[in-house]
Amino acid sequence: MSDTRYNQQLAVQVDKGIELLAQMGAANAWIYMQSNQVPRSVILRVLAYPEQRRRHSSSPSLH
Repeated sequence: MSDTRYNQQLAVQVDKGIELLAQMGAANAWIYMQSNQVPRSVILRVLAYPEQRRRHSSSPSLH
C-alpha cells in the first residue's frame, strides 16, 4: 500500500491542526481536528508522535 494520503480534505485538516499545534498548543489543535472529523487515532499520532508524521502535503514526493 502506498503512503500517499488518500483523503485530501483530511490532509488539509491535519496540516492545519499541525499549524495550530505550533501556534496555540496541543489542546487547540486537538479541538480543531476533532471538530473537523479527523479520526482520534490520527489526532493522537499527529500530536504525540511528530516523528511519525508524513511530510507536509505540498512537499514534493521523493522518487
